[in-house]
Formats: sequence, structure tokens, C-alpha cells
Amino acid sequence: MSNKNGTLRDMTGPVEILLTFLIMLRSLVRFQLAPPARTRPQRSLRAAGASSTQHHRPCRHGDRRGKVPCSGIREIEVGAVGPDLLVWGCESMVTRRNVLKGGATIAAASTALSGLAPRAAGASEAPGSANFEPVDLETSATPWVRRGLGPLYWTTYGYENQFNVIMPEDEWTANVNWVNENFKSSGYTMVCTDGWIDSTQEVTRHGYIVKHDDSWTHTWAWWANHLKDMGMKLGVYYNPLWVTRSAIDSPSVTVLGRPDIRVADIVNPNDPFDGTHQLYWVDATRDGAEEYVKGYVSYFRELGAAMLRIDFLGWYEIGYDQSEGTVCMAHGREAYATTLRWMREAAGDMLLSLVLPNLFNHAEVERAYGDMIRIDDDVDQGGWFSLSEGRQTWQPIWSQWNSPFLGFTGFSDIAGRGQVALDGDPTIISSFSTDDQRESAINLFVMAGAPLAIADRHDTIGANAGFFVNAEVLALREAGLVAKPIYANGHLLDYDPTSRDPERWVGQLPDSSWVVGLFNRDGGSAPVVRSVDFATELGLGTTAQVRDLWTREEHGAMTRWEVSLGPYSSSLVAVTPASRAHYQGEVGAWSGTARFDNLYEGYEGFGYVTGLDTPGAGVSVCISVPRSGRYRLTCHVANATGARSTLTVTARDPDEGTVHSSTRLSLPTTPAWTSWQHADATVSLAAGDNLITLGHGPADQGAVNVDNIALVGV
Repeated sequence: MSNKNGTLRDMTGPVEILLTFLIMLRSLVRFQLAPPARTRPQRSLRAAGASSTQHHRPCRHGDRRGKVPCSGIREIEVGAVGPDLLVWGCESMVTRRNVLKGGATIAAASTALSGLAPRAAGASEAPGSANFEPVDLETSATPWVRRGLGPLYWTTYGYENQFNVIMPEDEWTANVNWVNENFKSSGYTMVCTDGWIDSTQEVTRHGYIVKHDDSWTHTWAWWANHLKDMGMKLGVYYNPLWVTRSAIDSPSVTVLGRPDIRVADIVNPNDPFDGTHQLYWVDATRDGAEEYVKGYVSYFRELGAAMLRIDFLGWYEIGYDQSEGTVCMAHGREAYATTLRWMREAAGDMLLSLVLPNLFNHAEVERAYGDMIRIDDDVDQGGWFSLSEGRQTWQPIWSQWNSPFLGFTGFSDIAGRGQVALDGDPTIISSFSTDDQRESAINLFVMAGAPLAIADRHDTIGANAGFFVNAEVLALREAGLVAKPIYANGHLLDYDPTSRDPERWVGQLPDSSWVVGLFNRDGGSAPVVRSVDFATELGLGTTAQVRDLWTREEHGAMTRWEVSLGPYSSSLVAVTPASRAHYQGEVGAWSGTARFDNLYEGYEGFGYVTGLDTPGAGVSVCISVPRSGRYRLTCHVANATGARSTLTVTARDPDEGTVHSSTRLSLPTTPAWTSWQHADATVSLAAGDNLITLGHGPADQGAVNVDNIALVGV
């Protein structure tokens, strides 16, 4: 449908809806028919018979056979799959990619079900439709979302992925001490466990696991307190939708606050999490499910966890995995959204990291309830393959994009201050072949505002620790940088692979200076030239000083940054204009129906923000001022609706969310959307950083395109 400001309104892709229905229906039929059981293949670091160069996705939990010690209750026999339990399948599913490849049967399906065709030009889905507060970019009220950045931390993933077992406590302790001595001073103040946790069976009387592994001496609470004494924080990997076999088997384990309900009563016996049958999924429709899930999240929060990393969410929603076929019951979209809401309500300020989500409707549900979302496949054993290569096309279920390069690019429109952080999985810096590759990995994650999660260990990182602690690069994160790739048009990347450039990223800091990141993803011997023009792409009217943030070289006053890049290399530079520059909306944070466009000429930079015609839609930029006071903002905007349009201008503390002031911008209509005009708004700002939002509040009317904001008189 057509928008008031002359562009096509983004529409929900029917692909995700149709495929979700088909997957759920197939899963239901499979469980009802109860076909003969098959054992699940043993997981290993490589598929049977595969060469060492083959890449695939190992799951983040072991697949152990024989007896698993369950120190909480008793030993449990695993490995045999009975006819009343889950049947594992590896059948292929019809994806949009298959439809586009053709074939008689699929072609007929494509004709009958036109929703499987690519989106029409301009009909890309809107970047989320969560319930936002008026003119507020926040999807939830947590400090993490207000900042829009992922944390700096260390994770056990590298060890557990390499050895396919949970990390022993003595190894954890050695790495905690290593992080404390070498990375804490650079901001890496959290250490986090990861998967391979299905054998952990020692639980509280309400079914909550008490430690990372039954073999560990110390509990979660002990480690949280110990880390606090060290000036660090604990991150926990666990899904509150899991129920241990030990809790199910014990009649004394009851739901928190509901002594009348056994924990065993909130699961379906035909719904184990994996082939070991040590974990089962919560049935959200059962009485007591809400109390159990909320209690689990509160349990981790109250014992001192700063982050809860919740994995395998896509399995819970649709019962299907991209590599393994049907994996469990499909609990459905409603149950999935409901359980995430429960988690959000119980989490408080604890970061909710959503892992392996399907991200349907451009992460609509995940944006509403999470702080950080995974946008790519597992890093596996790392290296350039995981960072950039593998599948280069979109698919409708997790992982929609295979690599961080494309995942960050594809979801860049929902990133920024007041939005979820984009998670590209941990970084194994020692897995890269060259220092150029290592720099490129850090540069990409920093530009995207993603978490930097160290997956190397004290005995594997070698001489590569310095890549994680470059002070000038980390200062960009401290300043709140969440950059964007340069957009060529307003389409989503899954519809138009040329709509965004994953090898050219730009972002603006609160002092109006810019950061430019250029990449060469190709491994060819011939260097490639990448460039950004300061006038046409950054909107700068004068020269700017350029500084390389890795070599510390000053390049002087320039009008563009152009560099020749060798294979897998990159360039990260600071671009500082001589005077305060305009704050460009196209690299700001967008909420609701706000989105990028460049259809109508007359804008600065490489585009503008449109879609500001519905309540909750907004664009935000962060502006720093030297002292508190009243400041005038001049906004470069357009309105050709045929009537007066308004936007609400709000200034708030970017970290606390406190509103400093708000006012209304009222714009007369002009004959055409190319007739840009300037409109002034006076706001009260605090000394330091201020988040300025131009948004469509409940009392606003019409539609406005926003190009940039100028801070006058500073």
C-alpha cells in the first residue's frame, strides 16, 4: 500500500507466515502418528568422514551416550529413544530459495501460493511493530536497549566447541583470572558460560539448576559473588523454557509459588529438547508454566547474573532446525511471544540475549522483549569462513543470514540507540589466518555495535590479545557508536542484495564526527579500492581530518577517504570536520515504521528517514553539548502531504532515559517531496550526550521525511 509521503508502505512478508504454518503442521502430524523411533547421530567436531576443511554447525550441547551422572537426584539412562519420545528427522523443507530455483513441483507451488515469490520492489517489511512508547525508540526499558550496544565479555564457547564437553571448573577459574588480569581494564568485565549443559541435573526444589555443571564445586551464587568481589560480573547460558529430567522424575520438585503443581506437570512427555532426553521443553499452555519461567529468570537475576543467554529459541517456536529437520514440537508463535514476555517481565535490568531466533517479521517479537538478538549462524571453529563466507543468500528461518557480515547488514535498520543490539556470536581471534583478518573482524563488530565476546583462552590466544584492547577502537563503543552500511535504496537486503553495502560502513558520534569502516571480503590477490566521499555520502561541506585508528597515522585534511585493500583487509578511520557537522538521520536509530529512503532528491548524505506517519515511528541521533542550557535545533525536513504535519521533538538522557524536554515541530505542506525546508525547535539539553528523537507521537498528524538535524550556535 502507498504511504502518505510517496513511498510504498513496508508489508509483512507472507513467506515467513506460510512456512511457519507448514512447519508447525508437519511437526504436529509427525508427533500424532508417532513413527518408529530413530536414534540421533552422535555430534562431533566434524561430520563422519568429513575433511578438516569442511564447515558445519555443531550444536551447543553435547550428545552423550550411556549414563549421565545426575548429582541432584539419581543416574538417568540416556541414549535409547523410545516410541513415546521424540523422533528425529532430517527431511528437507521447501524454502523460498528452493522456489526460486524452480522445478516442476515447486514451480506449481509457487504459482498456487504467490506468497512464496520475492517481495515486490519497495514492499519490504517494516522494521518492527512492537508497542513503543510515543516518540521513544526503546523496545524495552533496560539500560542495554537504551545504549543499543552489546557488552564486552569472555565466554567458554571456544573450549566447549573444540572439545564438545562442558568446561571444567579449574579451566574456568584459570580463564577468569586471565580475563581479570588482561582484559578487565579495557572494559571486559563479564565472563559467561555457554552450552553443552544438558547433563547438568542438580536442581533446587523448584527445578532450577544450581551450577554450570554437576562436576563443579561452586554454585552460580558463589561465582556471582566471587566475580563481584573481583569487580566483574557473571553471565549465564541457559534457557528458562528447559526442564531437567531430574526435576521431572522427582515428585518433590514443584513450581515456584505453586506447591500444588509438580514441575513434571508443565512439560509434554513427547517433547524432549534433544536426543539425550535430559532436558524437556515447557508447555506454555500448562498451569504453572508462567510461574516456572518467570521464577527461573528471577532466580538468575537475584543470584547476580548480569546476562542470561537464551539459546534454541527457534526450535521452541517452530520445532525445526535448518540442519537437522524436525527437532521437537512446534509450540507456535503465540506461545513463543508469551514466554518471551514472561522473561522480559522477570528480567529487570538483566540483559536478555536471544540466541537461535527465527526473527520472523524482521525480529518483531524479539525486538519487543529482548536486549540482544543473534543475526547469524554459530561461529563454530571461527576463521574467515564463519565471518564472511558460506551461504550468501537469505532464508526465512534461523539463521536468516549465515555470516556476521550479512547478518549485521541485513538487520542494521533495527540497530542503534534505543534498539536491540545485534549479536554476531563470539570471536575466536586466534582462528584467523592473518592479522588483516583479525582487524577486519574487530572493525566489523565495533561498527555494528555488536558485543565483543572473547572465545579464545589463556592457552590459545597466543600473541593476539591486543586486537581486543585497542583503546582508540574501544573508545568508539564508549561513545555509543552503532554504524550502518551505506544504503543504495529502501529495500530490505533479503529482497535486493544490492540495497546495502556490507563492505562500506559509516557512523556518527555525539560530537558530530564520523567513523568510516571499509572492508575487502575477497581473498583474491589483486587489491580492491574502497572509498567514501565526505560530501555526497556524509553530507560534509568542508574538508575533514582523517586518522587511522589502528596505525595511529594522521592523514590530514581530506574530502574523501579512499584506500586500496588487500585480501580480507579493512580500514577504520575517524573523520573529524573543522566545525560541528549536521547529524544525519540515515545513520541514526529508527523505530516503528521509520525507515531509509533516497527517492526524493535534495537531501544531504546518502539518504533520509521516511515512514514517520504512525505513532511510535521515530528517528534518533545523539548530540553532545559542552554545558546544560537551551539550544536551537534546525531540522532539514520535507512535507508534501497537502496539509500541515507535525513531529514531537524529545531530548533525553541516552543512558537513563530521563526526558529533559520536548516540543513540537509544525511544518506547512509544500508542492513536492523534493521541496525540503528548515524548521527550528528549541530544547533543553544537559551537559554531555543527549538523545534527540524526532517522532510521531499520539497527537501528531501527517507525515514528515527527516534528512538531518543541525545544532545551531555551538
